[in-house]
Amino acid sequence: MIFRLLAVLLFSLFGIFEAVAQRLVSASSDPQISITSTFAGEEITFFGNIEKAFDQQADAITNNYNIVIAVRGPTSTRVARRKTNQFGIWLNGEEIAFKNFPSFFHIISNLPLEQIADPEELAVNGLAFDSAPFLQPIGNTANVGEFSQELIRLMKEQYLYKRIDHGVTFHSDTFYSARIELPAHVPNGNYIAITYLFQDGKLKAKKAQRFSVRTVGFERFLSTSAKDYSFLYGLVSVLLAIFTGWLSGVAFRR
Repeated sequence: MIFRLLAVLLFSLFGIFEAVAQRLVSASSDPQISITSTFAGEEITFFGNIEKAFDQQADAITNNYNIVIAVRGPTSTRVARRKTNQFGIWLNGEEIAFKNFPSFFHIISNLPLEQIADPEELAVNGLAFDSAPFLQPIGNTANVGEFSQELIRLMKEQYLYKRIDHGVTFHSDTFYSARIELPAHVPNGNYIAITYLFQDGKLKAKKAQRFSVRTVGFERFLSTSAKDYSFLYGLVSVLLAIFTGWLSGVAFRR
């Protein structure tokens, strides 16, 4: 009997927590970005609306929400190396590899992150470049903080990592939109954009959506050939260079 009462109590509490949760409806302007020879970057728009849960009253929706959108690209193993001067020659020295490191990471919010939630709350949800889910050193972990910060700095210099504090705009109490710019050298692969809804410093809801970046046309053929048939690709490139040089010589002699 006691266990049954406890089960009913837990179920009731669960129902209460579910009842106070809002729902996010979100979408993006383009589910697939195509890279061609004229690709110079692309702008993608995210938009959505905050709606009440199915069992909430209409007045449950207020106007004190904050939105954070984290856009992450395909992951890979990244190596950070320290250059050392050995007898007047700069060589690679100590290094640390990080697995599952995002190749692209933009964080967009309507306010500075510090005004939205505590650093611990943000880190737990992966809303920091140096969050534990994205900093997984392999092997040697000495000086991991120094190496990770330098790696993040390099990614920022390439505009692959970026934080935009006022990038989300509320057009009403619940409708929002945000735009990010993908640089011309944006990596190919599958991307995930997770929208986080915060209220009073607490996470209320989140919604994930995916889009892809793909090289298409003749550029895709070259890229695939260089990756899958590297020897043949290199041989054809050398022969083409020799032929072009010979043809230029013949043309200039005339």
